[in-house]
Amino acid sequence: MSHDLKLALSTLAGLEEVLAAELLEIGATNVISGRRVVTCTGDLEMVYRLNLEVRTALRVLINIDEFQVDHEQALYDRLRATNWRTYLQPEGSLFVNVVDPGRWFRNTHFIAQLTKDAIVDQFRDKYQTRPSVDKGSPDLTIHLRISGRGEVDLSIDSSGDGLHRRGYRRRTGEAPINEVLAAGMLKIAGYTGEQPFVDPMCGSGTILVEAAGIAANHAPGLLRSFGFERWPNFDPALWGSLRQAALDRRRPAAYPILGGDIDGVAVAISRATLERANLLSRVELRESSFEELTPPARAADVNGLLVTNPPYELRMQTGDIESFYRSIGDTLKQHWAGYTAWLISANPSAVKSVGLRSSRKIPLMNGPVEVRFCKYELYRGTAR
Repeated sequence: MSHDLKLALSTLAGLEEVLAAELLEIGATNVISGRRVVTCTGDLEMVYRLNLEVRTALRVLINIDEFQVDHEQALYDRLRATNWRTYLQPEGSLFVNVVDPGRWFRNTHFIAQLTKDAIVDQFRDKYQTRPSVDKGSPDLTIHLRISGRGEVDLSIDSSGDGLHRRGYRRRTGEAPINEVLAAGMLKIAGYTGEQPFVDPMCGSGTILVEAAGIAANHAPGLLRSFGFERWPNFDPALWGSLRQAALDRRRPAAYPILGGDIDGVAVAISRATLERANLLSRVELRESSFEELTPPARAADVNGLLVTNPPYELRMQTGDIESFYRSIGDTLKQHWAGYTAWLISANPSAVKSVGLRSSRKIPLMNGPVEVRFCKYELYRGTAR
């Protein structure tokens, strides 16, 4: 595989610049932000590292060819001539994802079938056997994008399962937040582990796990496997050395990390989640309402950080949502001076009930739901 690979990392809307900063920090080159994607270049080692270490990407795709065709036979011929043996065993399994068939072609299903036929025919001719199709857990997932002019972008997915699947989640609360979104929120909030951190409505613990992972420098991919491990060109020695280096970089959390929830079941789920992530020792958990939760001690010159995903209309079973958010604002004003608070919510009218002026409101997406990530700077006395 080339030493100068063209890579595309998909992400959630609103996290493109956060992801770009991560890629630069890891050492990727030619980093360019797009719409829900960031592209860069790097070698095979970089592919491994990005899958292992990046927190705000959903997938790492490798571009293996770009060409232009104007009819179906030309597409078939080019795909059949591609050296698929580098990425797939003759008896392996594959899945074809057609992002856009383009106006020159019939539909996504037809193009996916044509791509599969080209690959299968190549293997049958060369090895007298053929790979199978597996939508659930294929050895190789192929992404095909065709523009209206017949320009083809052919990529393979090095990640396998989406990178939000860290390997620590089993049971969740009513409205679990996506792991990539949680990590992106923490990055936007500027969290590095160098200050006390609190999630007072922790639910199933996703924000806590992501925060503890950042504080402990615990790579998010340490608990799972990846698609590239099934490829014929997989380098186990290189992969082993990168995993060991990531393990060696782990560190103790320098400042307290506290999670609370009024629901004892949610606290138990959070504890189990943190334990699976090997991060339980880094976090203190309390069964408590936000109003009764005591902030961790902090030095006078160190501000604390609070990030949480409070219930909103879709989650509240009973009670007045505006009154609930008003109580959040009152609690922040009365007990959390010296902290910066960030709340994510899909309920604009409820957010107004907080009664505090937000210094930032960042649009993000929590699954299909548009949300706002709101920042509140909580001063002791006056802001002046």
